[in-house]
Amino acid sequence: MQALAPRLLATIAAALAMMVAVAAPAQADQWGGVDCQATPADSRCTVTVTYTGAGGGSTGGGGGNVVCKIGAEVVECQNGFGWLGSDSCYYGKDAGGFLPANQWIKSCIDPATGDMTGWGVVTLFQPPAALGVITQQAMDNLAIPRPVIAASPALTTQQFVHVPVWWWVQPGWWQTQTASASAGGLTITARAVPRKITWYAGDGRNTVCTGPGTRWTASTSPTAPSPTCGHTYSTTSADSPGGKFTVRAVATWDVSWSGGGFSGTEPNITTTTSANVTVTELRAVITS
Repeated sequence: MQALAPRLLATIAAALAMMVAVAAPAQADQWGGVDCQATPADSRCTVTVTYTGAGGGSTGGGGGNVVCKIGAEVVECQNGFGWLGSDSCYYGKDAGGFLPANQWIKSCIDPATGDMTGWGVVTLFQPPAALGVITQQAMDNLAIPRPVIAASPALTTQQFVHVPVWWWVQPGWWQTQTASASAGGLTITARAVPRKITWYAGDGRNTVCTGPGTRWTASTSPTAPSPTCGHTYSTTSADSPGGKFTVRAVATWDVSWSGGGFSGTEPNITTTTSANVTVTELRAVITS
């Protein structure tokens, strides 16, 4: 790791001095008479974190409670050292806020002696276990809708080869979704932001749209292509199952969370809506 900036080193040193003065948390290498470093699989060394209580929706998280145990012993989920991790050490941030989002100060304390058995700056790709359950609860509270899709010509009518189709999602659908969860005075808010919709036409081709699409209006020529999101079929659906193409709109959401000075990102979430459409040819009628 590259050398830390002098201000960061000073901040970490001050934080360490402060943490040493705090009462030792009930966790560490020899918990309940067992050496957890030597036998980490021992059930007496297992960290369990449980979230109980209500919470959810776009306006707030409600009250909740987090209970942490090492083996059968209840321990602090959060203290002056930070949040309890799955390895029974605590993970916190520097007071100056210089550490990047995925770097944490790790502190391990022997509960029998109060001695610090391990300390350093480490990289975590997930929040510490005790903080993670609140984050996960906020994520679980997210209600991410499926795309409410529309098209011109309408998906419920016949569509024609060589005639552009306009695709869009209904007004009000393309917006950020939020939900929260709270425990121990901390509220974590999860956010899902729509990033793109991939339209699968059913004929083997797809179109990626980075916005909600443009609604067709009567003032626009029916043979004009959509300026933002559409498709033009070149083959009919006659040879497809049931004589129809299956159109799928797959929305991709960017997901993140924040609260209490912490923040992070989660893997993208997708939601999907499907519709069956008949695509045929326009036939000319010749009259004498």
